[in-house]
Amino acid sequence: MNAMNMLFTLTRPDENGPVVLWGGLCESGSLKYLTYEFYLDAVPEDVRGFVEMSGASTALALDLIGRRGGLPTVAVADAAGRDNLMRRGFRGDVRVITSIEEGRELCLRYERAGWCWPRQFTNAALVKCVERWAAHLLREIRQNWPGIRYLVCGFGTGATVAGLHQVFAPLGYSIVGLQAREGDPVPGWRNYALQNLGDQDLFHRYRREIPITTAAEAENLGEGALSSLLRHANAHVSPEQVLVISHDGRPRPRG
Repeated sequence: MNAMNMLFTLTRPDENGPVVLWGGLCESGSLKYLTYEFYLDAVPEDVRGFVEMSGASTALALDLIGRRGGLPTVAVADAAGRDNLMRRGFRGDVRVITSIEEGRELCLRYERAGWCWPRQFTNAALVKCVERWAAHLLREIRQNWPGIRYLVCGFGTGATVAGLHQVFAPLGYSIVGLQAREGDPVPGWRNYALQNLGDQDLFHRYRREIPITTAAEAENLGEGALSSLLRHANAHVSPEQVLVISHDGRPRPRG
């Protein structure tokens, strides 16, 4: 797949409601694939495989890229992340950890052995990779959805939120990251106040200019990222002006 020629799938599921970017209809199955396809252009060809701390879309994207290139992928995640990856068809290996420190040490050992570790929570280069596909998204929004003025995206590493902000904010769009509530985890999301790496964190330099809000309390146990994003968008004073960025969302079949 050539990411630069990719067409995004955007629809308005409900009349007068938000528009949704259905990242799950990408050929890769996730917008994360686009980010890492750009990033891995600069990775040496002799890497032994990919390793990352992820229990959601990043691990799935690296797994697909790795399989297409004949390379293994190792996901380093807690038990909940492991279960989420298994439900979603991850084919690599999962190493279960109980702390961030344990995960970083494990990834470092793989990196020293010749594996590619993107370091997604601290690697500012990933923001630039998001900017590349976000520029294509901006052109499509301005051409086909001129009423959009606000974007909301789940907050994980912060790379997608920051990349969208860099591209859209200079033209007057508002971008917000939606983070998980304390004690109410969402696969792939984090709560920045509780789970950050200080001044080493990828999002540290953006924390004062990009607003992060916390998802409302889930109505149903196990409610996913898309439901939280849609509830937030529908609570906006003008939901029809909101674009929801769903990394791996797929619209329900009609009928």
